[in-house]
Amino acid sequence: MKSGRKPQDRDREDALRELFELEPANQNRTGPDALDEVGRYYELKSTTRDRVSTARDVGQEHLKKWRQLNWIVGRGQYSGKTFEFGSTYVLTPTQMEPWFRAIEAKITQDDALFVRALDVLEANGFTQAERDRIRRAFRRGVLLNDPKITWGYIQTHGVEIRHRHARTLRRVLLSPN
Repeated sequence: MKSGRKPQDRDREDALRELFELEPANQNRTGPDALDEVGRYYELKSTTRDRVSTARDVGQEHLKKWRQLNWIVGRGQYSGKTFEFGSTYVLTPTQMEPWFRAIEAKITQDDALFVRALDVLEANGFTQAERDRIRRAFRRGVLLNDPKITWGYIQTHGVEIRHRHARTLRRVLLSPN
């Protein structure tokens, strides 16, 4: 992949789509990143480091969406103006589930405390509408900023695809986990 500047995430996503013969799932930056010919959706990630960035403000809605997607993760380096993938992995929702559960535990760790606080608010005369507003504010506040997936997790739980990427991806997804 050649560019006159250091490629951004979108450029790398395009390169992964091309490598795995996938189509864009939508024309904006929300929702799945790619789609294959049988309707499977994908989240595409790339990195030059030992970890992969996910998203800002990750909460239950992100996890709900991500649990429906296959993940393709590429790691590489720049060679001049070209980004070259050194390794690529695919992870199914089942393979991602331990990571999802760990993130979910961080997001929900204060739920019991919050329920107790709502009970105190109710006992002290706060209306249902006021408690609902506080509940929404709490939910917005219980978001993680860009939780990372370690490369070790990807290597341990994923399947590396080294050649004939599109064909191998489809074969991997057809085989039982």
